[in-house]
Amino acid sequence: MLVGARESMLFCFGGLHRETGPADIAALRANLPELLAVAREVRRRQPLGLAAYKPPNSSPQEELRVFDFAGMIGLPLVPCHEFPADAPAAFLSVHALADTNLAAEVGAFIHTGRPLLLTDGLARRLADRVNLTATNVYVLAVKARPDSLLALPQARLDELRGPLLNAVHATFRAPNRVALYLFTQGGWVVENFNDAPVPVVLNGRPLAVETRGWRSSWP
Repeated sequence: MLVGARESMLFCFGGLHRETGPADIAALRANLPELLAVAREVRRRQPLGLAAYKPPNSSPQEELRVFDFAGMIGLPLVPCHEFPADAPAAFLSVHALADTNLAAEVGAFIHTGRPLLLTDGLARRLADRVNLTATNVYVLAVKARPDSLLALPQARLDELRGPLLNAVHATFRAPNRVALYLFTQGGWVVENFNDAPVPVVLNGRPLAVETRGWRSSWP
């Protein structure tokens, strides 16, 4: 919903009738008015951030669900299925290897000077075909364990986010497991996946985000 999806599917039918399923449905129903209100605001805008490139039918190989975890470390991702040649910043994982023209496209993107974040798995596979030593290239240490990103300390995350968010004229300081969504017209959402409240600073503005909660603004 927060990147513009028009529908959501509850999965799976059997699971919704046992264990935590009924409570999950009750919680969803209670929150539907807020969710629909946010969806209406999102629909009026375009998401901003790092283009997250996943070619159709591409394999994650050792980086299963890497986009989920990258989003949870405060990188605002904008999904796309074609190479994001015109994006202000981009995030590429091993999924991108399904693109047969990838090396040339990555080389051209680097040449523009815009920030490019690669997983270590992809960087290793491109190292002999693309010059990755440019100052606008950053490597995310996934180490074949995407969930390990959730252990990165805030200092490392703040350092990583800095140049990437600068491309969309934003700054963000926050602990791990806090997601950021940016939109045109100055809209934003900060979502806390932690089991405790967290302090964050978005564009110089201090915010407190409740446990498993979110804050939003729709100018």
